[in-house]
Amino acid sequence: MKAKLILLLVLIATMALGTTLQKSDEYLQKQNEIKLAIEFSLTFEEAKEIIVKHYPELKSDEDVRRFIVDRDIQRRTVDGVEMYFGEFEHNLFTRDPELVKREPEWSATNALLVKYLLSEYGPRQTPFANFKPDFSPYFNPKDYLVEYTVHTERNLLPEKGSLKIWFPLPLQTATQENIYILEVTPEEAVVGVPRIDGDIAYVLLEFELSDLEEDLDISVEFTFRHYQQQFDIDPEKVGNYDTESSLYRDYTKSEGSIYFDERFEQLARSIVGEETNPYLQAKKIYYYVVENILYSYMAHVTIGAEGIPESVYSFEHGYGDCGTQSIIFSALCRSIGIPARAPGGFQIFTGQLGSHFWAEFYLPNYGWVPVDTSAGQIATYTVGITEEERQDFIDYFFGNQDPLRFVVQNSVDFMPDERPTDNQFLEITMQNPYVDSEFGNEEFGVAMTILDSFEMKTILLR
Repeated sequence: MKAKLILLLVLIATMALGTTLQKSDEYLQKQNEIKLAIEFSLTFEEAKEIIVKHYPELKSDEDVRRFIVDRDIQRRTVDGVEMYFGEFEHNLFTRDPELVKREPEWSATNALLVKYLLSEYGPRQTPFANFKPDFSPYFNPKDYLVEYTVHTERNLLPEKGSLKIWFPLPLQTATQENIYILEVTPEEAVVGVPRIDGDIAYVLLEFELSDLEEDLDISVEFTFRHYQQQFDIDPEKVGNYDTESSLYRDYTKSEGSIYFDERFEQLARSIVGEETNPYLQAKKIYYYVVENILYSYMAHVTIGAEGIPESVYSFEHGYGDCGTQSIIFSALCRSIGIPARAPGGFQIFTGQLGSHFWAEFYLPNYGWVPVDTSAGQIATYTVGITEEERQDFIDYFFGNQDPLRFVVQNSVDFMPDERPTDNQFLEITMQNPYVDSEFGNEEFGVAMTILDSFEMKTILLR
């Protein structure tokens, strides 16, 4: 169960912060220690075995330790012992092009993905073939059917107390519509009405465990439509920002995950140089992130528990996954007055839901323009594609987006109106259910049990 949970956690691209004010500091500290132990699960000997498998020239423990420091492999002290991030092996490849060349089979699936997405949605596909209207960047809709299920044996849950579970839903946006909640079972457990508008979409279920006699069986089924995006932007037609508007104020401030200070502005100014057009500035920042912030699975839970904004962690370490890259892109844009945010939920590249975040920046006369640095960056650590395909793929994910998406929230740091009182593994992003149990969750026992039985199925309807 632990291995499955670790994988579940690292796929999610953003940060977590404990916010439960009514819990004692000692209680929260204990829960943060548990989070640390979950993510940092490898001993030195286990980490060494992985490293030497790919770098056999490292002969001694001293060589391996030097490698660990040089490559900035994520590590923490757990119960007095230095432990290593459980998913760091993947990062060896994304940070080392030479390793990818030596072991080309590692990126074989990436090559297929790059070729497929380019053939279906790439820059050389004519808009007319996909019936793209001249007046709109949104076209080529895809309809999806999604079903969540939870099956948890009754004896694994507390005997009494309340149990609340929040499930992510599709959010009504310019790129996503026709959202229909087909079924929620048990219907009587639903609190209020499902939320599909605002900044985050979800449905809340509540159970009184003293009344629960059978196993806990939950099903949530819904459909939605998501559009492909292609922004044909003329830099000369970008309007001026209304700096007094709530949109501008909200999405240019430093806060939460998207924190920035003078260091970010200095870096952003060095990236954009003399350019003053916000569209062209954002484009320069996109390529900077693709070329300089190396893709890496992140210990999001630990970083959040330590109170480190992910933008700062990425700025200081030079790496990050989809969520972290989207956050630092947004922070750099905001630092020079370009409204930006990090929306997300899931991608459907493989036909099933995979946790994912990307970014958007706002342009007057055009709206929210999509940016996906980590998707574009796939081409930088993939062999078996041509240089033309590599550049086309990177270029595509600035100002364009495939329709293989499922948006849950407009940006990181949004929470349901009724916030969980329990500390969550990943509280600021809803890519898996939030679990709030009155009893039995002091060491995430109930949350682990629910998440371990949570399954998602996706069908492309058309």
